[in-house]
Amino acid sequence: SNLYLSMSFYFKKLGYDGWNEFKEAYLKELDYLYLNQEVDANIPFVVNDDMMNIAYNLCILERETVQDTYSLIQHDDLQKAIRLLRDCEQIDIYGRTPHIHIARSFQSRMSILHRHVHLCSLSDELDSTYLMSDDQHIAIVISYSGHASQMKHLLEKLKEKKTPIIAITNIEDNDLSLAADVTLRMSSRELIYTKIADFSSSLSLKYLLDILYSCIFSLHYQENLDSCIKI
Repeated sequence: SNLYLSMSFYFKKLGYDGWNEFKEAYLKELDYLYLNQEVDANIPFVVNDDMMNIAYNLCILERETVQDTYSLIQHDDLQKAIRLLRDCEQIDIYGRTPHIHIARSFQSRMSILHRHVHLCSLSDELDSTYLMSDDQHIAIVISYSGHASQMKHLLEKLKEKKTPIIAITNIEDNDLSLAADVTLRMSSRELIYTKIADFSSSLSLKYLLDILYSCIFSLHYQENLDSCIKI
């Protein structure tokens, strides 16, 4: 009885009503992780592969990653994210340094649409960006694990500032996704401690940011097209 109560406490702390809901979510995640893939996202090539094998495997991995990311997109979530980005005055992107490097392309493209994007690395000491945030800002918070260091503090402060949060994270319910107003899911087949590089997650993130940019572009298509051509 005490064990059951103790387990129930932890399930609720994780955001589940009890054992059955936790089990269902866990089995669903296992089904996703072990779905047949032609190339392993963690170790896409092995010791005897020659250059052409490596090139082919990475080609297949990229194709599978984009298809997997697309399959995780929910129409209503994407629509809500686009509405939030459309209506805000400033976009702030928070993430680890490798994610910020990927987001620089998004920042550059959005500037052509006259939208200001500020980048803030979670790998370093948080700068003052979140202190200047308010309900006219949008925070895009990127974390593959959803439990990154400084995450809890950042999310608490953004909530205090009433800043809407768009999360980009893996398929599980984690600190980030539970705090966010809307969540976009990255391809989540990489294992944090066994992968040889961020091949899959980096491409998945780029694809999601490309989608956000393209959807914002499409809101005023001809005007933005003319602007791009002029620039």
